[in-house]
Amino acid sequence: MAKSDGLRRGPFGSALKKEFFISSSEYTVYEQNNAIYNTWKTRYFITPEKFQELHKFQLVPGDFILSGAGTIGRIAQVPANITKGVFNQALIRIRINPEWMDKNFFLIWMQSENMQRKLTQANPGSAMTNLVPMSEIKKWEIIIPSKAEQNKIGEFIQKLNSLIALHQRKPNTPFS
Repeated sequence: MAKSDGLRRGPFGSALKKEFFISSSEYTVYEQNNAIYNTWKTRYFITPEKFQELHKFQLVPGDFILSGAGTIGRIAQVPANITKGVFNQALIRIRINPEWMDKNFFLIWMQSENMQRKLTQANPGSAMTNLVPMSEIKKWEIIIPSKAEQNKIGEFIQKLNSLIALHQRKPNTPFS
């Protein structure tokens, strides 16, 4: 994997305008809602030629997409059964190296309160909360646990999340 493949912001708006969209195609455009709601339905399609032009912005199973405008900082992992397509300018694609990073650990880490706060720090002089500039994110130095530790942490958090979900599904019982 090339270093430039790891973190990529969506194409400039002029590269993917609505006038390029067609009614149906084997190539789709993924949007902010896909990251926010972890759903993979799409509304827009592009020609094979446009897909080839934007091939650097292709999503592949296992990638992560991060919302970078409006509702910022939401992240979802791209599933195995997606339609070939590209992501738009409101998204950031993160492609991890599976030799160094466990996908479950990575997702949990990115969704953590600390990381969400770090990603959405207000820029100096701005009243609005924005995604930290890509140039800053690329400079971050992070320390990650060993792959074995990541696997254990990821499995533990997944089990904990499953237990919480099961508990939340139980009907409320009156106290006696």
